Amino acid sequence: MALIFEAKVALFEAVRALTPAGVQITFAETGSADRRRSIWFGSTVDDDMQAVAMKDGPRKPTTVTGYVEVHAYVISPGDPIAAERAVYELRDVIVAACPNVDRRAVKGLIDLRPESAVVDTGETTDGTLSGLTMRVRVRGRVTQ
Repeated sequence: MALIFEAKVALFEAVRALTPAGVQITFAETGSADRRRSIWFGSTVDDDMQAVAMKDGPRKPTTVTGYVEVHAYVISPGDPIAAERAVYELRDVIVAACPNVDRRAVKGLIDLRPESAVVDTGETTDGTLSGLTMRVRVRGRVTQ
């Protein structure tokens, strides 16, 4: 469903506008391995499509619910608390970007909001790595 993809692109632009200097942000790739702070956009899932009205003809109004995964990581040499604190700061950037998406720019978009986040922290050869996976729910209505 193009609605979920277009919402993902709009969210990417909103996150990019709020991302602090020194943080790499990429679309659908992890980016340069030598970066210490990074945000990238992952999976796009069309989870549920449901007709919402009985209507003559081939085109039916349909509600669409899907998800976009946004990932982030921070590497902090020898300081797990700093790494996890920094990844939560990137999480806050993603959360703040959600209401900044212009719903009029994405045809059919009703709502876009963070639904869940998972943070993992562990030691690597480069230092402490803290990684985030955030799931953003996208809801809309289209006519098919």
